[in-house]
Amino acid sequence: MFVSVSRDGDIRPCVPCLQGVGSLPHMPLPELVRHMRGLTPAEAAHVRKHRFLPLPGRGLWRPCVITDALSHRAALEQGCCVVARADARDFSLAMQQAWNAQLVDDAAHALRRTYPVFSAVQRFSRAQKEVLSLAALVVAALALLAPRALLVALGLTFGLFYLAMAALHVSAAASRWRASVPPLLKDHALPVYTVLAPLYREAAVLGQLLQALARLDYPAKKLDIKLLVEEDDGETRAALRGFVLPPHMEVLVVPRGAPRTKPRALNHGLAFARGELLTIYDAEDVPHPGQLRVAASCFAVQGADMACLQAPLGWYNATASFFSRMLAVDYAAHFHVILPWLHKLGLPLPLGGTSNHFRVAALREAGAWDPFNVTEDADLGLRLARKGWRTGVLPAGIGTQEEACTEYACWRHQRARWIKGWLQTFLVHQRMPTQLMHEVGAGGYFVLYALLGAGVFAALLHPFFLALTLATLLHPGVLFPGFMSSLLAAMGMVVFVAGYTGAFLSAREGLRRTGQRRLLPWLVFLPFYWLLVSLAAWLALWDFIRRPHHWRKTAHGAFLLLK
Repeated sequence: MFVSVSRDGDIRPCVPCLQGVGSLPHMPLPELVRHMRGLTPAEAAHVRKHRFLPLPGRGLWRPCVITDALSHRAALEQGCCVVARADARDFSLAMQQAWNAQLVDDAAHALRRTYPVFSAVQRFSRAQKEVLSLAALVVAALALLAPRALLVALGLTFGLFYLAMAALHVSAAASRWRASVPPLLKDHALPVYTVLAPLYREAAVLGQLLQALARLDYPAKKLDIKLLVEEDDGETRAALRGFVLPPHMEVLVVPRGAPRTKPRALNHGLAFARGELLTIYDAEDVPHPGQLRVAASCFAVQGADMACLQAPLGWYNATASFFSRMLAVDYAAHFHVILPWLHKLGLPLPLGGTSNHFRVAALREAGAWDPFNVTEDADLGLRLARKGWRTGVLPAGIGTQEEACTEYACWRHQRARWIKGWLQTFLVHQRMPTQLMHEVGAGGYFVLYALLGAGVFAALLHPFFLALTLATLLHPGVLFPGFMSSLLAAMGMVVFVAGYTGAFLSAREGLRRTGQRRLLPWLVFLPFYWLLVSLAAWLALWDFIRRPHHWRKTAHGAFLLLK
């Protein structure tokens, strides 16, 4: 016999049924859609999360339709009377059909409606346009009337960004703090966990992803895995039909809409999330099997204001080429040195694009992902901090392995997207500098300046400042008078030595912590690599001007870890 549990704890009989849920009447798809279309937005959100559908009825015990054990339990806890069941696939299709237009609109525009100042839909605010216009006039005037003064000003600008970046790297490399693994929660104490896996033209790595997800050490009855596939991605949808998915995995079709970006797909998936916690895995990811359990245990001891924990990332094909090796150097420094140092100091983290673990309540309160920002998680980390939430890192050893680009064209496109997103994020959070300083403090402001700002502007100016420094060293007195030439040459040498030293120290420490000492000799290529980063930065600027919200897709599948 099914029962209902009232708010005051009374237990009442519901549907006499000795055979269990399977013998309940089955509600077909058209009837599900009809009932769902009559719900209010708040009721619809509740149905998407809990997967039971309240039906029209009078009295204390409202009738409802359930889909699975989780929805059955939620219905009973909320005082509903189970009268029918629905196929989980039909229920998901009904939700999308009933609210398709609203879901498409919310996925793309909810953030700009709720927090317009945080949306990257516009490249510049009105005040920023005015400042940039004035700066352009000043630069043009200096170029005509005082070109030497312009060179000095650009050199000082570059030097400030470079030195800030160097100070951050040196400080992080000197810190030995690392996150530790807390006591692990038992199965009964674990919360429901949602996993979002956005897929677009990923048929080549689909088998590996499903295998990696199946290896997760987490109770299946508390897993809510959603494979997000674009509506017009026929190749991936066809490949998915070749797999038999377990009950805790479902395919969600992301309706056509603009912009075509990963964060828009994630927002669509979030609308259906059932978990208290949530993480994202990219198509090529191979997470450590224990990552979810460790993350849930870390959240349990970190405090209610911890909104996100970033897992460390690495590459499973790190030694495949020059570019994969240099990406491994980048990731070792960023995820194993810089982010742990920021966590230790309580500073905001510019998150990576995958394996970041969220409290769903905090994620929704902060406005979720910006679909118009192509580094949506770097932006979200700062936005969470501005809303009063903390971000941190998970312990080393339970990270996620990804597939690195091995060819220049692939690397350039990926790096250009990252830099364009950093520029978007920098401009968005600089729209009200005084308010930003008040919300995140001087330390948070420094993170925005030294990581994202330097990642853009230092990369853009790097080849010109290098050429200026070499010219004043090799041909003193040609561009500037003798004393000024010597001063600029000395300043340039100090800046470059500091920058290379900082990057070398953080990378060396990161490679040591990750056991990749074999890559240490490749650090000698950092000066050449940074010139390539500058080329990608100029491509990013061109993209930012021409098509700011275009997502440069990275191809995957050339290397597979799980076979």
